[in-house]
Amino acid sequence: MNIALPDKLYFKIGEVAQLADVKTSVLRFWESEFDFLKPEKSSTGQRLYTKKEVALILEVKRLLYAEKFTISGVKQRITPRGKLLAEEISPPPRHADPIGLLREIKTDLQALKNQLQQ
Repeated sequence: MNIALPDKLYFKIGEVAQLADVKTSVLRFWESEFDFLKPEKSSTGQRLYTKKEVALILEVKRLLYAEKFTISGVKQRITPRGKLLAEEISPPPRHADPIGLLREIKTDLQALKNQLQQ
């Protein structure tokens, strides 16, 4: 998910919600969950996100929605200071032959059953 961010210092919460395609309430919730999301507030109380925070929000959305991470999983992937960890957390490897895998599991279960019956 590479979105070209406008070249500006601060983004209002509505702009960020539109860029990330999430509701503003989701952004406020993420602020309560992730230490790296602490936008400044204007004199009128408007949240002002930096470009780095917007990029992190897009990464959080990707991890949660596309990669199916939990909130806890995202916290392990992004440090409280907002640094992405280089170590990739990859999903378990897929078996090249799912039918073969099922046959292998069936054989193992039958062998286990035979051992238990002895």
